[in-house]
Amino acid sequence: MLKPVIEQGCKSELNDSKIWQSAAFFMSTERQNSAQKQICGCVSEHALQDISAKELAMASMSESAKNSLIKQAVINSVKGCAQDALK
Repeated sequence: MLKPVIEQGCKSELNDSKIWQSAAFFMSTERQNSAQKQICGCVSEHALQDISAKELAMASMSESAKNSLIKQAVINSVKGCAQDALK
């Protein structure tokens, strides 16, 4: 249910990241798209692993709780996924 939203949040987070912008500067557009797809796919798979059932329940009832949960999940997962994708 939250995977597409997390993936979109990941793309937004990456595009705002100075590190991603610097790395992407040296990549072709095709490579950027491929790396972004790989990173955000990884994030959407792993982001919710450390989220409790209580947090998920709160996110289902509150838009602000959902947005906060998604942002935190993306931030927690993006670094490891980016390191794996850019090796």
